[in-house]
Amino acid sequence: MTVKAIVFDCFGVLATSGRKALNQKYPQLKNQIEDIYHQADYGLLSTHQKMSQMLMELLGVSAKEIESYFWGISFRDEAVINWVKGLKSIGEYKIGLLSNVGAQTFQKFFDLKEQAELFDQVVLSYDVGVAKPDVVIFEIAAQKLGVKPNECVMIDDTPLNIEAAINVGMQGIQFTTLGQARDELNHILEADRA
Repeated sequence: MTVKAIVFDCFGVLATSGRKALNQKYPQLKNQIEDIYHQADYGLLSTHQKMSQMLMELLGVSAKEIESYFWGISFRDEAVINWVKGLKSIGEYKIGLLSNVGAQTFQKFFDLKEQAELFDQVVLSYDVGVAKPDVVIFEIAAQKLGVKPNECVMIDDTPLNIEAAINVGMQGIQFTTLGQARDELNHILEADRA
């Protein structure tokens, strides 16, 4: 099947993950931290501030410390974003974004104008009420892009998410570095053209 769309994860691919940093700093509270993030991912927390408040209470730190720690290590990877821009400028593939994220978090990394410039479709878990690795969200992403799942390549840093993408029919690339992911995508696209 011909590749018609390339779908990117956000945190761990386009931006570093404050979530992972918190889990590493507080390994004894990983399950509780993940529970709070899952609530945000599924849209059960109405604001980023509500998520921060819950983390503050769990970890026994100030809201300022949560924000400073989370946002202090969360930053965009401009080299990967430039890769996305390059793929988008070719015009041959639809470019999508599929991310587990709570309300207001994604917009701190990409404003609406930049989202429109980079992506043909943005699917955020809190908007659709389902999160990766549930196969339904991958199907939603393909549908919004106007393609079949087997016409998509999913690029994500989490093995479970890649497995779910493959289970729905997508090709998957587990992102570890820009060079590795770019090489794997080029290999897939070259094989597709052959």
